[in-house]
Amino acid sequence: MTLSKSRNGAGLALLLLCAANFLDAMDVSTIGVALPAIQAELGMEATSLQWAVSAYVLGYGGFLLLGGRVADVFGHRRVFLWSLAIFATASIAGGFVDSGPTLIAARLIKGIAAAFTAPAALALLLSVFGEGTARAKALGVFSSTGAAGFVLGMVIGGAATIFSWRATLVMGAPVAILTLLLAPLVLPADPKRTGPRPAFDWAGALTITPGLLLFVFGITNAAAAGWQAFPTWGSLIASLVLILLFLAVEARHADPMVPLGMFRRAKLRHANAIAALFQGAYVGFQFLATLYYQNAIGWSAFTTGFCFALGGVFVMFLAPRFATLAQNRGATGLMAVGVGLQAFSYIFWVTALGHVDPILLVLFSQIPLGLGYALTYPSVQVAALSDVEDDKAGLASGLLFASFQIGGGIVLAAASAVFGAAPHFGWDPYVAGIAFVALLAIAITLLAAAGPRTSAARRPSYQAAE
Repeated sequence: MTLSKSRNGAGLALLLLCAANFLDAMDVSTIGVALPAIQAELGMEATSLQWAVSAYVLGYGGFLLLGGRVADVFGHRRVFLWSLAIFATASIAGGFVDSGPTLIAARLIKGIAAAFTAPAALALLLSVFGEGTARAKALGVFSSTGAAGFVLGMVIGGAATIFSWRATLVMGAPVAILTLLLAPLVLPADPKRTGPRPAFDWAGALTITPGLLLFVFGITNAAAAGWQAFPTWGSLIASLVLILLFLAVEARHADPMVPLGMFRRAKLRHANAIAALFQGAYVGFQFLATLYYQNAIGWSAFTTGFCFALGGVFVMFLAPRFATLAQNRGATGLMAVGVGLQAFSYIFWVTALGHVDPILLVLFSQIPLGLGYALTYPSVQVAALSDVEDDKAGLASGLLFASFQIGGGIVLAAASAVFGAAPHFGWDPYVAGIAFVALLAIAITLLAAAGPRTSAARRPSYQAAE
């Protein structure tokens, strides 16, 4: 194979992996603006309607650790192809649902499939691209597509809802099917094992997976039913028991699903904390701002979704460049600057609300918010994977993606609680909710700035070529 063909093959592989990553991230938010249309046609109650969104997050966040480990043990390409096929099938089935439970089931299956696709895709990217600037640029593009998928999900969902809310469920299927057809010709085959396959840690899988599922369920249910509801605190207590049991199992297992030494890696631990908190702050802001634009101002689903387009453009074009910069100069400072810009955006939104035209409010808040997201998202991925071996890349990716999903659920529940309680104290609920997000973002900025700093020379897995 010539160098030109090799580069073309690597470029196509990156395109396919980024397409899958975009679909996984997009589905988190794309259905949000279609909820009124879904409720009108299926007659779902408000308490069950939010599960059309949350079911995807439940499957995605609950199965990510299992998905990452399964990909490492059974083969990254094999797991990627099978899970993407299930994602495509569930997407098509979603277009034919006729009730709330079937809609929620389709969303749950898609979320579980994404939990296996995402870590396998990132691990495949590390296999395709060697160390140095090629890997740095590829990781930057991959990070930007995930961030853009999430940020632009509402824009795409709003546009699709003009035709039908069912289009928000089905539209990812053609891309997934095309990726499935091309992937076996482009992506590297799983290496043949010279020794026995590592024993799969079933005890670990059977404790952490339901533990994470119950945790995500409890946090999500808190946003809808409150913290006093039995399903909320009962799920969280059961989750705590299972997670503690999981830690006890892993400490004694010869080949654990999650080696506890992973949590002693300072950069991975710090990156996961920032990922959970900064993503949670953004999800909380997006949720409250969406309510304000639709309920207080009266904008349509498409107009509301389009409000987040400018931020998505920043992410799409700038995140790859910031990822390369994070590889060469270190990620800690970029994380701090990125979250600081987001904090500034939230503060501006709160202080300008009611004092400036809504269009200017959107414009001037989205510029620092999109720039901050473009800085933070790829920097977090670079930091998390900078000292992780390739055979643990799927697991580390699963940990990182789980942090994004779980953090989003926790902060959203907290912001929703502040939003709901604000009128009882005579506060404007939108100001109170986003003020809470702004204060949290300030704390995250300080936490990001206090992270571990490692020189480029000490980052063997991702050191840029000089």
